[in-house]
Amino acid sequence: MHPRTNLQIISSSRDKTRLHIFGNKQQSIDPNERTYPESKPATYDLLPSSPLDMFNPLAIVKPMLKQTQLENRQLKIVYNAQKDGWDARSFHKKVDGKGASVVLAKVRGKWIGGYNPRGWASLGGSRPSIASFLFYQTLFSWQKLRVARTGGMACGRDEFDQGIYFGSDALVIPLNGKKPRSVTSRLGYFFEGGPEKKTTLLPVAGADAQADELYVISGVYGKDEVIPNSGGVTDLGLY
Repeated sequence: MHPRTNLQIISSSRDKTRLHIFGNKQQSIDPNERTYPESKPATYDLLPSSPLDMFNPLAIVKPMLKQTQLENRQLKIVYNAQKDGWDARSFHKKVDGKGASVVLAKVRGKWIGGYNPRGWASLGGSRPSIASFLFYQTLFSWQKLRVARTGGMACGRDEFDQGIYFGSDALVIPLNGKKPRSVTSRLGYFFEGGPEKKTTLLPVAGADAQADELYVISGVYGKDEVIPNSGGVTDLGLY
């Protein structure tokens, strides 16, 4: 736990529990307002899209965001590995505190990725969410993969010097070492294999691959808006 963080639980006049976000922002949030619609597993449904959307990272991820806190929010690219560096610390400088985010990676001409409702904050440990999901490009559309019954780690490792971990191995782009673009994916334990019973998001089962492009996309918030999970939250079983 970060030494300067703390959690306050306040009982309101209507007997609702309210949570304070860890970090600098001290505005209380009704849990029902903060977690909806992500107090339940992700939907497989997609928002409408166009073939032309395949050339714009923001448009690519938009169909996946049905029933998420980003569905009706303007999006922005907060991390572009080609510009910002294939490095875990550079990654965290860009993504920490941005709240719910989508990872989008191109591997051998195909897009894969995942949705992390919690975002990153470099607080250490994991950040679970039943609403997290992975996705991959099919011939004409997209397929989502929901969390498996055995776990729901939207962010398996939230350390300042570690990269992207959905579960411990479902989608891993560590962004360090001699192969910073390395991508690993093992499906079935933390995230399901989907209708195709896939064992990996990658082209060849049992083999790692390399990302050619990598983006993290988050929501655009107003100056006075509180970004959910921007500094880390203990959710007391809400997810």
